[in-house]
Amino acid sequence: MQTEKLIDWLAEDLAVKPPKARTHILIWLPVAALVTGIMFLGLVGIRTDLTSTGAMPTLVKTGLGLVIAVSAVRCARTLLRPEASIDQGLVAIFAVLLPLFLLVALDLASWGQNGFFMRLLGKSILSCLTVIPLLAAIPLVTSLWILRAGAPSHPAVTGALAGLASGGLAIMAYGLYCTEDSTSFVAVWYSLAAIIVALGGSLAGHRWLRW
Repeated sequence: MQTEKLIDWLAEDLAVKPPKARTHILIWLPVAALVTGIMFLGLVGIRTDLTSTGAMPTLVKTGLGLVIAVSAVRCARTLLRPEASIDQGLVAIFAVLLPLFLLVALDLASWGQNGFFMRLLGKSILSCLTVIPLLAAIPLVTSLWILRAGAPSHPAVTGALAGLASGGLAIMAYGLYCTEDSTSFVAVWYSLAAIIVALGGSLAGHRWLRW
């Protein structure tokens, strides 16, 4: 009888924790990203042409970051329950692919193939691949700490989604500073930076989100 009571208690505990984590990640992940983004932009400043020629490219960048973050957070919250299927978590990755293809297609439609590789490579790949992961570090740690309160069915995938969400939010802040406006550059290197954060999140999740 004592064993049955223990099992019932654990089941009730798991039923309570995931909803708390599901709510907290919607609150504290954006807060951590906002604080980090404000500190970053306070140091380096916002691009000077934001109200003129830089408005539309910046909107594209922040929009991409928002799509990545929302898709990843939605799926990460789903995986907080132990009965969740891993297929639900992989939806976020495929949901991000469509806008990436659209951005490359937009570049080709606007400028053609001439100079495509120059637009793709740009001049700030190193900055993009280092600053975005650095900006995502605090939101990632915050989200992993929150997710530990749940019961992730697939810790590594959940951690990767937390990293993807953090990378998406970091893209939104970095996009207000970066002057690389080629949609192909944004599609490839911004997304690669987010994937780097996702890989780090996967490794951390495999270790810290197991239960």
